[in-house]
Amino acid sequence: MNNGSAFRLYHLYNADRGESMKRVNVLIAILLTTLVAASDVALQTTGPRPADERIKLESDGWEIIGELRIPKSDSPVPAVVLLHQANGTRDVYIEMAALLSERGIASFRVDLRAHGESTNKGKFGPPFDEKMRELLVGSENDVTVIHNFLREHPKIDGERIGFVGASYTGERIARSGRMTRYGKAYVQLSPGDFSDESIDAVDKSGVPWFFIRSIDERDFFNELYDAIREKSRTATVLELPGKHHATRILENHPEMAEMIAIWFKQMLSR
Repeated sequence: MNNGSAFRLYHLYNADRGESMKRVNVLIAILLTTLVAASDVALQTTGPRPADERIKLESDGWEIIGELRIPKSDSPVPAVVLLHQANGTRDVYIEMAALLSERGIASFRVDLRAHGESTNKGKFGPPFDEKMRELLVGSENDVTVIHNFLREHPKIDGERIGFVGASYTGERIARSGRMTRYGKAYVQLSPGDFSDESIDAVDKSGVPWFFIRSIDERDFFNELYDAIREKSRTATVLELPGKHHATRILENHPEMAEMIAIWFKQMLSR
């Protein structure tokens, strides 16, 4: 496949929810089959799994905690940064880290500032008011620090780093790319506050983007995804039945974790 648009998917909601689910499942099955055939990858499923290494980075005075998993290899490997939604943690990506590792891809599951274990200056949570939201300001700097760390890691191929963003972290990974440098490929799970600037930069970035959302999420997602489809000629867009938001899509559609891992295998092998 030459670019993400080779399997650009749109799912238009059907009033018959059962039929809608069947159609999407067929699309997913076709896409998975196509990706597996194209990737022609031998999974690394034998032997002990690579151990997670606890990493602590510094960003604007925040201690950013994550877990790095690097599959065994005689040469530097590609990597994917896995970032949670608001009020979430890195633990949601444990399964995806394993799926990536099986395909020879390192993963860095990270708690961004004010989440999980990265709370030395405050913790994000209810009541989700303005004071809480202020804790998230500057999160794109965390992404840049993470990107720089992986680029300099001797066991990571610094030119083949992908990102998964969920909800608010989707805009943060895009903003970091605009401010400094882009990674090799991006997956967006319900990027709720994805800005006009980020939409305009999707094609200009020159790298593949895969946008995923549930059809019955909040109404503003309709306008957002319409804008993405209108302005981008290269982005892949997949819309799934249900109301689940961001990483909760992975819980409701567990097959998506494997799809994303296979997609990264292709995109990071170029």
